[in-house]
Amino acid sequence: MINDILELIILIISGFGSGIFVGMGSGTTGSIMITSLTVFIGYSIHQAIGTSLLIDCIIGGIAGFIFLKKGNSNFRPAILIACTGAIGSFIGSQFTSSAPEVGLIILISIILIILGISFIVKGLQKNIDYIREKGRTQRLKENKALFFVAFGLIAGASSGFTGMGIGGVVALILMLILDYDIHTAIGTALLSIMFISGAGAIGHILNNEVLFSAGLIAGGAAVVGAVVGSFAANKINEEKLGRIVGVLILTMGIIILFRAF
Repeated sequence: MINDILELIILIISGFGSGIFVGMGSGTTGSIMITSLTVFIGYSIHQAIGTSLLIDCIIGGIAGFIFLKKGNSNFRPAILIACTGAIGSFIGSQFTSSAPEVGLIILISIILIILGISFIVKGLQKNIDYIREKGRTQRLKENKALFFVAFGLIAGASSGFTGMGIGGVVALILMLILDYDIHTAIGTALLSIMFISGAGAIGHILNNEVLFSAGLIAGGAAVVGAVVGSFAANKINEEKLGRIVGVLILTMGIIILFRAF
């Protein structure tokens, strides 16, 4: 009984926290939910990945709708990324079960730690300016349809495989290629998450890698957190928002890395 109550509390707290993270910075519930489900509750990494994608899908749609109602979303130009990302995510989800658990944990933690440090040290705008300066974005803009297809498939496959939603990366691409401001990019990316993570979740459901009871409990709390985070994001300075996201990403990366050892 005590264990059941403790698990319920962990699911509610982690769900609410992950919802705030997604709502504020177009992040992913994976960085918090995978940690909670594996480290604090004891589920397998494969189950945690599938469940976090399901929650990403739910709150991505709700938080994205809030941004849309506030005029901070322009989804039509990003439809191609959402569609190809969904295809890639479903394909990637089919390979998770065959991957070693420790390898998946280490891969996820490294990705989070690198991204978190980058956003904390450089801030959001410096990261964008650096990529614009070094990445020849003008050429990408001229061939954006081809780039969106390639990016969607590759990034989507990564999301479906690791359970880490790619909303933050999609937001960055929208700022670089379509010159969106950060709030519009986040709002549009959140709507994309609904399709991309949803397709990945379906793939994991077919492989019996989704914990529906835990997902519904955490998902309900995440919806509330996403609403809070979405409203907060629309009022926070862009640079401050970028650094907040960086701290959250880095913290979760470190926690997940400890799980591997």
